[in-house]
Amino acid sequence: MEKHDVAIIGGGIAGLTLAKFLAEQGIDFVLLEEHNGFFKKACGEGITRFVGGYDFFDLYESRAGIEKSIDETNIYTKYGVLRLYMPVLMTDKEKIESELARQAIKRGADIRMNEKVAKIEKGENFILHPQNIEAKLLVGADGLFSITRKFLGLKKLRYAVAVEGLSNEIELDVDKIHVEMKKSVVKYGYSWFFPKKNEWNIGIGSLKLNEFKKAFNKFKMKYNVKKWKAGYVPVSKPVKPYGKNVILLGDAASQTIASVGAGNMPSMICARIAADAIKKFAIHDFRDIDTKEYEKALHNITKMLKQEHNLAFLMHFVIRNEYIIHKLLKKFIEQASQYYKKLERGEN
Repeated sequence: MEKHDVAIIGGGIAGLTLAKFLAEQGIDFVLLEEHNGFFKKACGEGITRFVGGYDFFDLYESRAGIEKSIDETNIYTKYGVLRLYMPVLMTDKEKIESELARQAIKRGADIRMNEKVAKIEKGENFILHPQNIEAKLLVGADGLFSITRKFLGLKKLRYAVAVEGLSNEIELDVDKIHVEMKKSVVKYGYSWFFPKKNEWNIGIGSLKLNEFKKAFNKFKMKYNVKKWKAGYVPVSKPVKPYGKNVILLGDAASQTIASVGAGNMPSMICARIAADAIKKFAIHDFRDIDTKEYEKALHNITKMLKQEHNLAFLMHFVIRNEYIIHKLLKKFIEQASQYYKKLERGEN
């Protein structure tokens, strides 16, 4: 039986960020990723630079995979264009995840690809099958349909459905992100146009599957995309992110900004916080692990994510009038723009 102090299930941006920081601290762990490559989840490839007092570059520590920085997002509603000032980094997501893996491996991480965990057993420690790996602490960074969350007996998450693809034929301002929030385009969701270095990442998503299907059938006829990639985004409030000697991370704990379906930065932030908690456990050789300390340390980021969830619920399910939604968005965007401009000036 192969033994480790920590086993991480999932090698997306959450698991890889955690692996990087654990390796930096010299903690014994293994990361198991079911796929044989990175960037398997549909994503617009834009990463909000500043979230919850954290800067992406402080967590990532590289420029690899960063294609351009965009400060303004145009949001199109039935009643006009709203302009949000918010620094967003356009990326090559596959390169971002590959770079995180490179950083982790350079620090001594044990990352194993094409290793799907089919079963978790609990005795004195955890045993992962079919790998026959034993671990004192288990981290589930294994996405929306997390086997780790299922093992803990937690309920299924609500999710949105989305697709994305690459196009060279979009005639919009390449220095801005463009988002359509119109019921005539898609109900209970939005479409996006993200300018990359030499092409556009475009896509559409909805909180309701039947509305997604109808909208996507029209959307795909308007734009020339060779291959669409589909995926699911958790939109539940953040769930309890721990169990006895277990930590949940990223999509597995619904640590996403539900109003815009963004999970990259929240996952990285929560991974940083998880690494600090695990470092404390390691000092005592993983005896008397109190994973509730991880939840306590997440308080501020969890509070923000719950507020974003409430905003999304309000816009899509409570308020049905598009004019009122436009006015609500306008107020929110004005506040958010002021916040990011203060950050740029170095103000708290």
